Amino acid sequence: MENSYHYIMLINHSLYQKLVYDGLEGLSMGQPKVLDFLLEHDGCMQKEVAAGCFIEPATATSILLKMENDGYISRSAKDGNRRSLYVFLTDRGRAAAERVREVMKSAEEKALSQLDESERETLLMLMKKVTGGLRQKD
Repeated sequence: MENSYHYIMLINHSLYQKLVYDGLEGLSMGQPKVLDFLLEHDGCMQKEVAAGCFIEPATATSILLKMENDGYISRSAKDGNRRSLYVFLTDRGRAAAERVREVMKSAEEKALSQLDESERETLLMLMKKVTGGLRQKD
């Protein structure tokens, strides 16, 4: 059990998530990855946020509503079409997104600190293969 993929992934996810959220006071579940995504895709459509963050559209709507109310983002419709909402970081959101990046980089360094450069490269290559397997349709 302790050497199974699912057990190791659950432990790593829990430890990494705790490390990240401990460094990001004031952000709620789901917001860090949305902020990180928007740092590279500012002004994208709301449905692109959901797809890029691997969350359901309804979940993205909920997260984005809270983020808008908290002043991290603004949303606007193009040509008055509310079905096509575009999401933009505010100044507060950009600062929070940059903080997210710093905290995630620090957490990543801690997570990989026991590995040399070759082991890091191998781990990332293998994780990409695992991700490819998980993305395959049955």
